[in-house]
Amino acid sequence: MMQDKYYMPYFLCIELACKGSGNILLATGFKEQLLTLRQQFNQPMIVTSCCRSFEYNAKIGGAANSFHIFNHPTRKPAGTAALDVSITNARVRGELINLAWSLGWSIGIHKNFLHLDRRSDYADMEQVVFVY
Repeated sequence: MMQDKYYMPYFLCIELACKGSGNILLATGFKEQLLTLRQQFNQPMIVTSCCRSFEYNAKIGGAANSFHIFNHPTRKPAGTAALDVSITNARVRGELINLAWSLGWSIGIHKNFLHLDRRSDYADMEQVVFVY
C-alpha cells in the first residue's frame, strides 16, 4: 500500500503525494534540502500538503504561483519545492522556524501549520517570512 511505503527517510509517500493525482515529483535538490531540515530538526514533521498538480491546486483554491505545484506551466525545473507542516505547539514551532530560516527556507506562518518552501532556489525571489 502506498501509505505504508516511505518515499525517503522520515516521509511516507502518502504524505508527499498530490491528494488529487497521487503523483510525487519533487524539484531537483528539494529532497536533499528537506532531509537536511528534518535531520537537523530531529523531531517528527507531520506533512499535511506537499505535491500538488496544477489542477488540484486550483480546485482547492491554492495560490496560482504556489511552489507546491509540481507541473506549473511556466516554472522550470518541474517539481514541488514546498510543503506544509502541521504544528501548533509554540515552542516547537519557534524551533522549526528558526532552523528553517537558518537553512534558507521561506516560511509562511498559520495558526495550525507552517508553510516551508525553497523559492530562492527555484525562482528569482528572496527568502521571506509571511503570515496567513
